[in-house]
Amino acid sequence: MAIKNRIIVFFLMLIIMLIILPVLSSIFTELLEVYKFNLSLTPENFIINTFRNIHTYINFFTKTYPANILGWSLIGFFIIFSIFGTAKLKIQSKYSQMEKYGSHGTARFQTPKEIKNNYFKDKMGWFLGSNIPDLKYSVGMPGAYHPIESSLNMQTLVFGSPGSFKTTSVVLPNIFHIPYIYRYQEEKADLIITDPKSEIYSTTAKYLTDCGYDVYVLDFINLKYGDSLNPIEYISSDKELMEISEGYISSISDSSNVTFSSDSFWEQSEGQLLGALIGFVKQVFPAGQQTFREVLGILTSEDVRNQKKALNFFNKYKIKGSSLQLWKNFLLSEDKVRSNILIGLATKLKLFSISGIKNITSSTTIDIKKIGAKKEKPLVLFILMPDKDRTFSPIINSVVTTILNQLYKTANNYGNRLFSPTFFILEEMANIGKIPDIEVMLGTMRSRRIYPMLVWQSLPQMQNRYKNCWEDLLSMCDTHIYLGINDNLTANYCSKFLGNTTIKIQGTSRISGSFFENNRQSESLNYYMRNLMLPDECKRLCQRRTILNQRSFYPSLLYKVQYKFWEDKNRICDFSNLKDLPEIKNVSETPYIKNTRHFLRSKEKEQKEQLNFLR
Repeated sequence: MAIKNRIIVFFLMLIIMLIILPVLSSIFTELLEVYKFNLSLTPENFIINTFRNIHTYINFFTKTYPANILGWSLIGFFIIFSIFGTAKLKIQSKYSQMEKYGSHGTARFQTPKEIKNNYFKDKMGWFLGSNIPDLKYSVGMPGAYHPIESSLNMQTLVFGSPGSFKTTSVVLPNIFHIPYIYRYQEEKADLIITDPKSEIYSTTAKYLTDCGYDVYVLDFINLKYGDSLNPIEYISSDKELMEISEGYISSISDSSNVTFSSDSFWEQSEGQLLGALIGFVKQVFPAGQQTFREVLGILTSEDVRNQKKALNFFNKYKIKGSSLQLWKNFLLSEDKVRSNILIGLATKLKLFSISGIKNITSSTTIDIKKIGAKKEKPLVLFILMPDKDRTFSPIINSVVTTILNQLYKTANNYGNRLFSPTFFILEEMANIGKIPDIEVMLGTMRSRRIYPMLVWQSLPQMQNRYKNCWEDLLSMCDTHIYLGINDNLTANYCSKFLGNTTIKIQGTSRISGSFFENNRQSESLNYYMRNLMLPDECKRLCQRRTILNQRSFYPSLLYKVQYKFWEDKNRICDFSNLKDLPEIKNVSETPYIKNTRHFLRSKEKEQKEQLNFLR
């Protein structure tokens, strides 16, 4: 309403000026040229005649008398002054990003040209996404790839809340892509994949078989199909013994379905006792009986529970090395403390009383020494695990830890560099539990040609599993991918990691204006610091987009590319069924505690006979 009134006043004033100024101009001209010589006209009559004469107005706009020019100037000044006095400044709808000015930060996203130059050179590496929206994945498609032979390591962290397409836009495309990039090379890449729900196996196994892979499966979902692996068989040093023990205990404590004391004293004590008993089994039992099943049998035997027998138990069987020292540490505890340690460890080892777990861990049908080694055919190992709970996380943790340790030993046989590059795709990393010394291994994996992709739902998951070293994990991985964020911690970290940029903002103020209005605006431009993306903007990331952040590069916004296996026309291979795999062989149903006691008695008798013979 105020603007409308101002416009009406403007036009009224303009009309008045256009009526009065021609008259005044005509009078002024006549006074100079005529009126001073014609005294017969009175001033009143002269003015009236001038108003009525049409030539007064025609002459004002057609004659270049000095008075007319002065009138034109007054009208023009009025119009210009009114326009500039009443017009408002154009208010910017958004700040301007000025990272080139750089006074408060230089962060920005890569341009489409930079993305092309950095990620579209070749297809040797992790598949990251595309610069084109709404594409469907196909093997070998043009897209953004993280090169293997680059200044950055291949260690990749993926963060994606449930429903952010972690499996269909990252995991599945890369499983299809890795055999493709090595198809014409002499060396082939091996794959280790953790698979919640067995969906990944079902979707890709046929393709991998067709590409010439030997496919192995550890089934911790049904505990029935596929292969078996005994982690104890591959322990060859005291360090590995402790890593297996500590990883198992810490994973039990992290399990959501089992509640134990989080006191580090009890965890460390139980880990030491487990390490001592594993060492006992390794030194006393023959290769075929070095299993967790026997460890549980010894733990519940009279030789361990009875304090007097326990004092000489390890010495009687001539146990050496760190296993003996760990046992002595256990014996230092008071009776009540020792009893609590025994009960706690027995509870944690109860998983090995489950028939399916005994079958999977009592023998080995997967020669993990072949992973990364020279062989006729590449191999892929699927580790199936439940997605609804972490009951079997400790055993899965032991398996993954064993494989990692074996890879380092295999690399030593080839000059500290695996003959076949090995890609780890650890989906639902939180369900594996804490892998011992993973932050140390990440610092040396690149030189061994071990390429891990660690997939998490959120940063709090990582913090919970790796309380004291989660920042080390972040720093050891050069590539961070954000598919979707729901929590504040991940959003804050992502925002901070993207960096700060410089922005230019418009400042406005009001000062006294023309007689048309009471106020008049003025403008000022200022530079400030801003996060490239604020935490709330990170959480509102478009479902189709992904944030790629790499060391030494500006971050990128890419489009996700999904493998839509539920669409027949987009399917790369047929589905595989777990039930087509052979069932795991059942171990002896003879009570293992009885077997263990019988074996130890036979061993003790054998030692006595040898001693008598020597005498």
